[in-house]
Amino acid sequence: MLQTIINLPIWQMIRSLGIVSYLFLTIGICLGISYSMPILPAAWKKIMYKLHNFFTLAGTGIGLLHGVITVIDAYMPYTWSEVLIPFTAKQHPILNGFGTISGYLMLIVIFTTDLRNKLKKSVWFVLHLMAYPSFFMAFIHGYYLGTDTKSSAVHAMYLITIAAVLGVSVIRGFVARKVRTSHRISV
Repeated sequence: MLQTIINLPIWQMIRSLGIVSYLFLTIGICLGISYSMPILPAAWKKIMYKLHNFFTLAGTGIGLLHGVITVIDAYMPYTWSEVLIPFTAKQHPILNGFGTISGYLMLIVIFTTDLRNKLKKSVWFVLHLMAYPSFFMAFIHGYYLGTDTKSSAVHAMYLITIAAVLGVSVIRGFVARKVRTSHRISV
């Protein structure tokens, strides 16, 4: 059985899962930021919320699988402690640690979202904002550790995704400020 697993293209699976996870998380975070814009119609928000949940959960799950599979890689296997304890990997401990912490932060975001009604809104909001450092750590982990970042398509994908998250965040900030300003003027 183990021989069958070793003959699989494990390294390609690890990288593919990492990229798919990262793309899903990018879509999830962009939908989450967009969902909170007060100018969007309620019908859109309902669909966006469902998609936000799907992509965030799927991206996190695929990301966790990405990390776990490194334990069975025959070329450069990781130990369970290297996968689960940040900054303990023999190869690139900082970059691998960012990947581990990113996964943990996303689990906190997901679990506290399930507890949203039991937490103070301000506490939940601060915990939910951990999606940002999680995303940026996932970016750094994939961009600098990924063996396929040398590919112009993968390189461009990373730059487009970081620009998308930053762009949607800036737009959201302007919309929120404009709504607050117009609310103060009308009151």
